[in-house]
Amino acid sequence: MTLVEVVVALFVTTLAILGIVQGYHYATNSAEKAALYQAANARAMERLEETRSARWDLAAPTKVDQVVASNFPPKSVVMDLSGSGAVATMASLQTEISQVSLDPPLKRIRVNCIWTHRNGQVITNSVETLRAPDQ
Repeated sequence: MTLVEVVVALFVTTLAILGIVQGYHYATNSAEKAALYQAANARAMERLEETRSARWDLAAPTKVDQVVASNFPPKSVVMDLSGSGAVATMASLQTEISQVSLDPPLKRIRVNCIWTHRNGQVITNSVETLRAPDQ
């Protein structure tokens, strides 16, 4: 073997090892981001269920409507990745409630979970549903 062959072999080996390391880095970042997406979606669904469980009774002697945006102010939450050992990621939950129709009474509830990935990218997970009054 000549010195040139040894240098070329080392160069090819270095490229292969760098490719493996880059692939591993990309895979772990993608897995972490996917887990954060799921955690954000779960937090948004929790808030959506809170709003869906609020009392809205138009048939009661005194009408009750607790499904209003002022009852669900913006809220900061921790997106928990239990067991991951990762640094806690904070998120902000914003609830939007709007009247869709008066006859039949129907409201749109939208919850946005806004969080920042460690690369600085701001990401928003949104869930939305319609709600009729309690009967």
